[in-house]
Amino acid sequence: MNLILLPEPVHRVKWDKSSELFHHLEKTLKVRQGSTIDCAVENGPRGKGTIEVIDDEEVEVSFQWCSPHPPDFLPVHLLVGLSRPQTCRKILEQASTMGVEEIHFFGSQKGEASYAYSTLWTTDEWQQKIRAGVAQAFSSHIPLCKHHQDLETLLAEIKEKKGIRIGMDNYEALGKLEPCAVEESESIFLAIGAERGWSGDERNQLRENGFTLMHLGQRVLRVETAVVAALGILGVSLEE
Repeated sequence: MNLILLPEPVHRVKWDKSSELFHHLEKTLKVRQGSTIDCAVENGPRGKGTIEVIDDEEVEVSFQWCSPHPPDFLPVHLLVGLSRPQTCRKILEQASTMGVEEIHFFGSQKGEASYAYSTLWTTDEWQQKIRAGVAQAFSSHIPLCKHHQDLETLLAEIKEKKGIRIGMDNYEALGKLEPCAVEESESIFLAIGAERGWSGDERNQLRENGFTLMHLGQRVLRVETAVVAALGILGVSLEE
């Protein structure tokens, strides 16, 4: 992680040897008394931490916080078919690192319903993956993450929202994905199917809801690879 992400602003904190942060500071960063570390508050300011005490049992850190800064999201709402837990772990972390504003997972007609009951989703592991992605990006703003029963339910929720709508597809795409600009207050809704792709019904639902089907080239990519590739193309113009 490139910074320590805290749930709230504090002036001083202690972590004992049972904490992952203790081991990160001691083993990875190899801090000493007087060392400084980068830190941030979730959805709040960045700052600096100073190592006041460190020994074999605990580390004590004091903090100085900067002024809050505005959210630094890309105006992208990512819609992804629920996939294998190991795939979703990568998507959560990578999409958060790349700065999406929202991540929506939905039950896919060609997917496995059992994926929703993985420990990834029944514990706080999914939140940890998002925080790790945000920390990697040296940011503090946490994207929204939601689950939906199916694509139809998700599309009904976003029906009235303004923006560009793109669905990634290898078989019925109208063209190759290119960078695009959005108007102020608009978003890009980027839909990517689960590991077995879209059903014919889901393609029709996307088209009926204003999505244009685009592709990333001739090669068939893994879901997590397609997410990163598509966000990389869109991010070229969105961050200018």
